[in-house]
Amino acid sequence: MKHVNFWSAGLLLLLATAAGAQTAKPAAGAPNYAKDIRPILQARCAVCHSEKTLSTPALSGALALDTFAAIKRGTGGTRPVLIPGKSAESELFKRLVASSASKLMPKGGPALPAAQIALVKSWIEAGAPAGDPKADSVKSGNSPASLPMPPNPAQQQVLFPTLLKPPAEMLAKDSPKDAALDLALKVGPLPPVTSVVFSPDGKLLAVGGYRAVTLWDLPTGKALTTITHLPGPVQSLAFRPDGAQIAVAGGAPGASGEVEVFDTKTFAKIGPTIAGHSDVVMSVAWNSDGKWLATGSQDKTARLWQWPEGKELKVFKDHSDAVTRVAFSPDNKALYTASMDHNLRRYDTEKGNLIRAFTGHNEGVTAMAFSPKNDLLISAGSETELRRWNPETGNNPNKYGGHSATVTEIVFSKDTKFIVSASGDHTIRIWDGNSNDSLRTLKGATDWVYAVAISPDDKWTAGGGADGMVRLWDTATGRLRLMLLSWPTDKSAMPEWAAITPEGYFDASAAWAKMFHPSAAEKPLPRLADFVQTLRKPENVLKSWQDAPLDPAKMPTPTAPPTTTPVKPPVTPATKSPTAVKGVPK
Repeated sequence: MKHVNFWSAGLLLLLATAAGAQTAKPAAGAPNYAKDIRPILQARCAVCHSEKTLSTPALSGALALDTFAAIKRGTGGTRPVLIPGKSAESELFKRLVASSASKLMPKGGPALPAAQIALVKSWIEAGAPAGDPKADSVKSGNSPASLPMPPNPAQQQVLFPTLLKPPAEMLAKDSPKDAALDLALKVGPLPPVTSVVFSPDGKLLAVGGYRAVTLWDLPTGKALTTITHLPGPVQSLAFRPDGAQIAVAGGAPGASGEVEVFDTKTFAKIGPTIAGHSDVVMSVAWNSDGKWLATGSQDKTARLWQWPEGKELKVFKDHSDAVTRVAFSPDNKALYTASMDHNLRRYDTEKGNLIRAFTGHNEGVTAMAFSPKNDLLISAGSETELRRWNPETGNNPNKYGGHSATVTEIVFSKDTKFIVSASGDHTIRIWDGNSNDSLRTLKGATDWVYAVAISPDDKWTAGGGADGMVRLWDTATGRLRLMLLSWPTDKSAMPEWAAITPEGYFDASAAWAKMFHPSAAEKPLPRLADFVQTLRKPENVLKSWQDAPLDPAKMPTPTAPPTTTPVKPPVTPATKSPTAVKGVPK
């Protein structure tokens, strides 16, 4: 079965090619591991490839990159990935510049910026010096968060399928005659979407990805702003119950875990940084009055914090592997945790003691949700069946399935009418909150779905994952209504963004709007280039956001020009020129 590391969200490096070890003398003033290279690897690689994950080869590939000694050991301690003095022969460097999408690392993108790739090359060519082993690049200020945001690579096509069928005469010769029109943007590879969540009032959709959070404004149907320069992939997002703040969890893999809180009006950081974990924070949750935050981390602990003071109240250390999910009971009396150690646990939030362990899973638990009615706990993971637990007794009376790959996230609707699950099988499933019945399957994603959310009014189900796109479906019908993507920039709080409807309409930032072009069966359709630009209809995209009926765009016919420009009458010999025909006065 294909393995998913849902918290690294596609940043998996499998550098497993043999090479002979050689040495080279470091050049004076050359970059070194401690000062220059470690921050890059922490931000992009160490969430999977660290000393702590070596015991899980499916996750680490038997390779650690968070210490200089580990890099020298290579894959499995027998296959070097670094040849000092020879970057062209070092697998560590070769994977950063690979032309094949299947070999390019970090897997899932984005590729490292050119300046960082050049730095890695210079380091290897200089003999790969270790630098000061006591230097802590995170604490010294040279942290992953201080690195620039990666520029958009614009190397691969991102396709948005539509319901439109171009005339056969306008298709490429070897395309299927019934091929549908795709709106295409050359803005890939996209970083994975790692978290999605709606605000309590349903007006904002927050989307977490690589070192950034994009906020979408549902009333206007546009990207509103981005929160950038976060230390690594965003692992979890949580709006405070009053909607005034949003907590963003992540950290520097293998080094530290943290939560930052932002105001949802100004999007400015407020309060202290929640810090104390020694590895990435995988999950964050507010209690019902917004005075506590709970965190679960790769460091195998869960913690309880007082807000807004940021004071650590309790540390829960009973799990023997990463804590993947945390959730408060609605009455705030209990904190529930899920872990890769196959177990769930219930803690007393006042006393801090363990009340109950929920056992029965045979593999790691990657998804857990607690009912707003305080009467049901649901979990799942590599075992694809959803398990329903009585939170008071720990009984597990039934389990039910439908997914064919790891379940990555589970959420309840606010009214508990629905349970929604995301999976590595590229789908989202909607379940009846009372009967366990599978109501519908949401399709459209082309890779693992890591994150899912349902709007407070149950209207929307949003999902995102390894293909870098967010999709919004009508919860009641399962109909796909919108496809969203964005890319943060260093220059502005506004990202590059695009919103596309299956009916063929789009809206986008100014730069991206000009880049849309037609495709079908992954082949360009130059005759429809002008027509595609007429499909930028913000008013129609807004209708989709408002769940209003929307008719598909009308395709041009083979005899009509592919634009909306008025057609001029054809030139005839009689009107071509005043001197072309005898008897016509000048």
